[in-house]
Amino acid sequence: MSLDSLSPEAQLLLLAAGGERNDEAIRALLARPLDWAKLSWLAETERATPVLWRRLIALGSLPAEAQPLHRSAMVAEFRMSHLEARLLSALDALAATGTEAVLLKGAALALTVYGSFVARPMSDVDLLIARDQATRARDALLASGWTASASDIAPEFYAGHHHLPPLVDAQGTGTSVELHTSLFFEGHPFNFSSDDVRRRAERVQVRGRDLLVPSVQDQLLHLCLHFAWSHMMATGAWRAFRDLDALLHTKRIQWREFTQLAQESRGASACYWTFRLARQLAGVAVPEWVEHALAPPEPEFALRRLEQHFTYDLLPTENISPSLWVTYQMWQLGLRPRWSGHGRVRPWDRADELLAAERPGRVKRLFQHMRNAKGWTRYGRLVLLRPRSGEQHASH
Repeated sequence: MSLDSLSPEAQLLLLAAGGERNDEAIRALLARPLDWAKLSWLAETERATPVLWRRLIALGSLPAEAQPLHRSAMVAEFRMSHLEARLLSALDALAATGTEAVLLKGAALALTVYGSFVARPMSDVDLLIARDQATRARDALLASGWTASASDIAPEFYAGHHHLPPLVDAQGTGTSVELHTSLFFEGHPFNFSSDDVRRRAERVQVRGRDLLVPSVQDQLLHLCLHFAWSHMMATGAWRAFRDLDALLHTKRIQWREFTQLAQESRGASACYWTFRLARQLAGVAVPEWVEHALAPPEPEFALRRLEQHFTYDLLPTENISPSLWVTYQMWQLGLRPRWSGHGRVRPWDRADELLAAERPGRVKRLFQHMRNAKGWTRYGRLVLLRPRSGEQHASH
């Protein structure tokens, strides 16, 4: 029921993260009335616009209402081509100072698996550097056409953060680069460090340059931890599922080695939920035994209810959680921090610290919940109780 419970626009977007196996289901959705403005907005939110447009136009003619998606796709393609050129220039600037950077996440996949930034859109570029080279690297980029971003975040927030304040393209394209000195904020629970990634990084030849990218095992683990832990499965679903599919197609993943790495790094539950949701919503499946080996100790009925909650939470147009407290509690039930060995650290710790002054008091929050009685009832019916077959539940 998970995919069927979402709006047609959300279903189409998530199916487009999978391969040709989903074409028939996508065609069926295209034959239905669609809110193209909503689909375009979702695609933009997920940085999927150019890929989604190419996928849909290859399946047949589209209505006139789809033209805004086409225009957005052309703009995104231009920005991605520009970002790719700016990244290569930034890497040259770093190399000139003797600073060696490892490409992370989308940048690594774009240049080694997808073949270009247009094929793997993103809003920023993440580069992993040694902590003692951070100042030198930032100065090199500032001297090569990047500029400090205007931010309301206090500078001291970045003292324990995993990357320096973002640098934005001085040419005004809205793209940015983040210099990472770690994979996660200080005190994170994972036995998976930036030193591990740099030590296992692979050298590849791209555009006449000698570049460093994480090993395929580390790329997959980082993908899962970033999506299911750092982003709490609330943003980046389309990219996570599509990147998983792309990594599967390399046929380079050693599954027994990866399963051991996921367990030893304390990332098993994050990997499990990334794999389960990708299978259920985008048809992207890892070997069944891998998913089973990483599963938290919950009965299948409970896992189905958690799956339904996470499915609604993936995209902003579908979210029906009645409160942030519910979101946090369901995430903890799914990720099982104690079973996973995470201690007291939670992914929202840094955000809660940043937003503490703006949070309403307990009494005010109680009254807010009381006024949202309908939202609580609806959430209980659609997530905690088994839905009736064929019932449509998504918010529109």
